[in-house]
Amino acid sequence: MFTKLIARLNSKIIPFDPRSLGIFRIILGLAIIYNIVFYRFPAVGVFYNTPDLIPPSTITNYYGVPLPLFNWIDSDVWYNSLFLIMLLLSVLLTVGYRLKWVIPALFVLFGSMITTNPYVAHGVEYLEETALFWAIFLPLDRRFSLTKITDVRSQNSGNFAHLGFHFQLFLIYFSSWIFKNGELWKSGKILEIVSKDLIHSKPLLQGISNQPEFLELLTYSGFYLEVIVSLLILSAFFFENLRKWIFISLFFLHVTMALYLHVGTFFIIGLAFSVVFLPAGFWNHRLLNKLYSPNSIIDSTQKVKLNQLKIIGLLVFMAFILHGNLHHWSKNSYLSSALSSLPFFDCTIGRQLSDPGIFTGFWHQSWKFFPNNIYDDLGDFIFIGYNASGEAIELRTDTVLTISENDDAIDINPLPSHSYSGAEFTFGVYYKFYQNRFPKSTQQGWLNIELDNYKKAHPKKEISKAELWRLQRFHYYEGDHLILQDSLTKVMTIYNPIK
Repeated sequence: MFTKLIARLNSKIIPFDPRSLGIFRIILGLAIIYNIVFYRFPAVGVFYNTPDLIPPSTITNYYGVPLPLFNWIDSDVWYNSLFLIMLLLSVLLTVGYRLKWVIPALFVLFGSMITTNPYVAHGVEYLEETALFWAIFLPLDRRFSLTKITDVRSQNSGNFAHLGFHFQLFLIYFSSWIFKNGELWKSGKILEIVSKDLIHSKPLLQGISNQPEFLELLTYSGFYLEVIVSLLILSAFFFENLRKWIFISLFFLHVTMALYLHVGTFFIIGLAFSVVFLPAGFWNHRLLNKLYSPNSIIDSTQKVKLNQLKIIGLLVFMAFILHGNLHHWSKNSYLSSALSSLPFFDCTIGRQLSDPGIFTGFWHQSWKFFPNNIYDDLGDFIFIGYNASGEAIELRTDTVLTISENDDAIDINPLPSHSYSGAEFTFGVYYKFYQNRFPKSTQQGWLNIELDNYKKAHPKKEISKAELWRLQRFHYYEGDHLILQDSLTKVMTIYNPIK
């Protein structure tokens, strides 16, 4: 009875094309390689194994005690070795070799990497970790891989892995707009505001910052495109011919964001998600169909009970991730009031499940991209040094600054631009929200890092004093008029740092 039910459900699921999954695997591997090379390797010795900058207590305060892989040995050599192993596994993932062992190992290492220092984990890494989880069960090596014979005995969950990954992508893109319920989104002011923030906006967006009507149109267009994408993904559970439109709309969405905003590697993982929906009709073109022949397959219909357990496990995981999303949707989203009024809310979706640590990104399912009123989340830290003649210098760019005080308000010009990236940028975002968790040594250590970088870049220049400033941003209304206000606060001073 149960076997027949599973078989019937399996026959109703529309799987992804193996050629689309092969391209998805390649892009996912390249995204992880880029992340390790440009985000993680440079963080060793700076944001790892530096207890004065980031005390262990601040890390356990975030997700709990991390899986002791990366912090098993307090050594930069150990961290670099593990990142080197992850880099090798990512290359093997990209070329499609021994995926049965490569993907689970990479998933565990990736989860440990995130929890070892969550303050340098950016949002794309959680998407990559989640993608790696589903990659364990998906047949990613049947096309465009070095594997000549695919052993599917580890993939005998039928089409349920396809269903789970499809469901996951729906939750991600549905969540991408469900939290954008603040008055700045509703009034269409978001891009007008972000265009004036040189840290997050690209020159293309800055160039139209004085065209509020056009920016309002772009804001509403982007919002409703996200709504349409999520509805298309939902409908594609039943109508396969919609998948080409999902690819087109997702590709357009992520390209547009990459043109206007500094979104890091979000474009790469977004491209990976979009190609998953390329339908068989795309690949069946006469030229594309000859690109690559399918691998030989060893199938096994034995161990039926084990395969059924895998399917049950996937369905249970889908229930868990649905719970995680509903829990977040019940807080400050368009669905909050409806969800919080459900019977037994407090003992069901009102409770967040305990965190297993290693599955942090996959488990929490908090997919919030520019949520609510984004201006209040902007702002930055400014690192200022004073040279021998008393001029104020922005340490990251060596730009001369003008600091003035008017009516008890401090003004610094020019304000920071997109002058730093990688783990340092991510740490700054987290520190802005959680600085109460950190001791004074963190501020001093971070300022010393900038001073050391400045000294390496400008060995002949002297700095007599260095300061760390916080730029905080908030908004309010006077009647119907939107007021944006910045607040600058000096948080740390070091005297005679460079001679």
